Amino acid sequence: MSENANLFEELLSRLGLDALPTYQQILESMDPLSWTLVLLLTGAVILGVFFTLNTRYRFHAFQEAEATPEILLARLKQDPTYLTPASIVNRLGSDTTLLLLEHGDQITAPQWRSMWNRVREELLGLLSSQRAFGPIYALAHYYQSTDTQEPDSMRIRRTALIHKLGQRRHLEPGADGMVAQLRLIRHPAEQLGELGFDGPTVWLENLEETMPVQGPIIQMDSVRFESVDRASVNLLIQRTPTVGGNFNVQLEKRNDMWVVVGEQVNWAP
Repeated sequence: MSENANLFEELLSRLGLDALPTYQQILESMDPLSWTLVLLLTGAVILGVFFTLNTRYRFHAFQEAEATPEILLARLKQDPTYLTPASIVNRLGSDTTLLLLEHGDQITAPQWRSMWNRVREELLGLLSSQRAFGPIYALAHYYQSTDTQEPDSMRIRRTALIHKLGQRRHLEPGADGMVAQLRLIRHPAEQLGELGFDGPTVWLENLEETMPVQGPIIQMDSVRFESVDRASVNLLIQRTPTVGGNFNVQLEKRNDMWVVVGEQVNWAP
């Protein structure tokens, strides 16, 4: 064994391979062709890494496309921005999107609300843009206005209230702890009912009837019917004496269900 090792060392010595060259020797021996080959090899390695990662991402996207609505819903309940609103409606369908809307409105964590508000607004807009029974049915359930025996004015008011505040129908108390109040301007012939607002509700007979402002208020004017299947209502949401907004919500009756089809900010005082 020792004799074989000696023969091997002698062979390496004769070939000049008994000592590895230094980095300086390697650099000095490089010619333009060698540098070109090194650059090509480096580029090939970089491209290989890039395409490997890109292929892994594509397989991940393919697996996500095959995910069931239940799995996607569970992920969206953790992060509502996991998919775009259009992808949510397309891949979940209206019924499962309704479950997401109901879930999202119940969470009060500030981080969630900052992500959820925009997603919720776009989801409602996408559903209301469709005239199929499924999306209309989902919206009517979300707005909790499926009872066709209830007066239209009450269903419209509840729909507009949930559209602006969510299913909790809650407005944060003022800095002094005063709870928010809902004020409703009613038509003399309008029937009274329950809107489910989280706070005191006051019915006023006309706009001239005034009450002192104590804490945040939501004031809803009487419902204005443009036709038997189109209506609008104005809402004033006053969070503080200097912070608030005046909105005009337009609704349309589809399959005996009222859905929001438009909203405008009323800049008039």
